[in-house]
Amino acid sequence: MHDDTHLADALHTTRAQIAELLDERRVEVANDVVARMKRRNIDCMSPLIVRTLVHALAKAMAESTPDVIVHWSRMVRQAHPTPAVIAMIDAVCDAAEELAQNDHGDLATVVVFLEIVKGRARAQIADDVTGDRETAPQNAIQSLLAVLRARDDATCNHSRATGEFGRRIANRMGLEPVMVERVGKAGVLHDIGKIRVPDAILLKPTALDPGEWEIMKRHAESGAEILSQIPALAQYAPIVATHHERFDGRGYPRGMRGDEISLESRIVSVADSFHAMISDRPYRRALSYSEAIVALGDGRGTQWDAGITEVMIALAAEERNNSVDASLTALTSAQLVVDPLRLTGDLRG
Repeated sequence: MHDDTHLADALHTTRAQIAELLDERRVEVANDVVARMKRRNIDCMSPLIVRTLVHALAKAMAESTPDVIVHWSRMVRQAHPTPAVIAMIDAVCDAAEELAQNDHGDLATVVVFLEIVKGRARAQIADDVTGDRETAPQNAIQSLLAVLRARDDATCNHSRATGEFGRRIANRMGLEPVMVERVGKAGVLHDIGKIRVPDAILLKPTALDPGEWEIMKRHAESGAEILSQIPALAQYAPIVATHHERFDGRGYPRGMRGDEISLESRIVSVADSFHAMISDRPYRRALSYSEAIVALGDGRGTQWDAGITEVMIALAAEERNNSVDASLTALTSAQLVVDPLRLTGDLRG
């Protein structure tokens, strides 16, 4: 039996330890940041102010809150241009990432937090300057997807596809536009917690053993934890946390059932499962649309909400049929060009 907690702990140096190291080396890191800014021909603040930024980032990492950096940015923006402040925050986050990598830290966890810091700071600065809160969620989503793509391109593509399928299901169900958008964004974010899954497990080409599977299953709660730290995305955390719950109560992490699971999460679950089935994975081939439709039917009312599953089956059948029609049209066109008499004979059967 694997001791999962010890296995996970052994995989990384904690973020708090990286924060402590960052603070210990704040003079060295500050000098590095100043040099980075000079190479980019950006006017830099005084080394003393840069050191306060390094200290603020270390404190933010230790306390798991990006608000420390937001407060720092508000302070220095009284005397420095906003673009320089944003560039400085980006530079110190890049320096901290390199420090974590060189010290063999849990790079994924550190990078996620640094992206949260940058996204939160940018969003807050945008709000302070323009009052525009509409772009903050999308900017934050793109930042997290960039991190996910760096870990595993296939997972990132699957996330985008899940969001699109979720949006189409919600539209077909006649939900309000606000709910459709909410489902779509939650679908895009549903696997963001896989950023914290070790490569040996995330990219394993064979079936996971029980201990590895327990670590993999944590991605739902990890994703919710990440999103809850980003004000612009916190509303999606409960959906992400429960997207692997099953309608019959046999899912994880809490064993919720039926209407205990939010409508948004039930939609994301169906969209996630369908796209996973029709995608190639290292450990299995993709199912055809017809095979996936049969699988959806088999799990209707047990793994997934029956009504939502019916909507996905209808959408999948339409897409399959349109694809078949397109293939037949292309084939017919080719035959007309090559041998119209043969086509006529074929059609008569």
